[in-house]
Amino acid sequence: MKKIISLLSDYYKEHFNWLAFFLTALLGAALIVVAYHNNFYEQYIEQQQLSVQIWRYCQLYGIAFIGAFLLQGIAERNMRFLASGQWWLLSFLAIFLFAVRGADVPYDTYLFGHNNNQYYTLLHKIGYNLGGLFTLIIPCFVYWFFADRKEQNFYGFKTKGVSFLPYFVLLALMIPLLFWAGTQPDFLDTYPRYTKIGIDAGHVRYPWIVALYELVYGSDFIFTEFFFRGFIILAFARKFGHRAILPMCVYYITIHFGKPLGETISSFFGGLLLGVIAYRTQSIYGGIIVHLGIAFLMELFAFLGRAGYLHF
Repeated sequence: MKKIISLLSDYYKEHFNWLAFFLTALLGAALIVVAYHNNFYEQYIEQQQLSVQIWRYCQLYGIAFIGAFLLQGIAERNMRFLASGQWWLLSFLAIFLFAVRGADVPYDTYLFGHNNNQYYTLLHKIGYNLGGLFTLIIPCFVYWFFADRKEQNFYGFKTKGVSFLPYFVLLALMIPLLFWAGTQPDFLDTYPRYTKIGIDAGHVRYPWIVALYELVYGSDFIFTEFFFRGFIILAFARKFGHRAILPMCVYYITIHFGKPLGETISSFFGGLLLGVIAYRTQSIYGGIIVHLGIAFLMELFAFLGRAGYLHF
């Protein structure tokens, strides 16, 4: 735990700017208010056809990411990044790739063919969760291969010199909060995710189906962690230093729209913590441990909450 505190302390001393933090947090708060007002997010984006979804995701993510970059530039009195072609290219990739990833692309059709049987919902969710491999990992690998492979590991896939114990301690500290979440109705409406795979609990292979789904569900967190803390932080860091951390946090908020409000708000601070860790260690494995651990603990506490085992 001392290691994590040291990383945060060093970031605070060297790079933290209160005005930049306030302005970007204010932008994130404004986006949350708009998104959750009268289900605006669902109506404006999720209920649209695919091409419209992608375009509107680009709008949303562009406002969050580029808007936060501009606000931070104003606070730090440094707007030189706007003259960099590399910044524009990386920003385009950061926005467009996740816009495609977030849209309702029929991955299940591409992977499994047309499917109208009892496994439709399951295969659709499996296809979606695996979609990050094609829309995030592979395109970012291509960029890294041509632009960065001589300069750094593949955006955070580094284990040398990284201690994993502090991340398990950090994960343990989250347990009381997740216990509380397991008692909240809006949390239990969303989790556990396996209850929404469209398979009856009486199915003869239900435990195996749930195990398969949870495994694939977990892979999506690895893709997401790689993209936000690996690609966005470390691809930008080579030329722009710490300046992608706060914009990433605001961007990270937007991919939680539609989830419980408390989870969305906390994603800003969680993104900041994991972003600083990735930036200082040049590794995303700590973030993967925390992210996957929280995801699976949320599933566990939601299961216990629905079963009536959690009480204050």
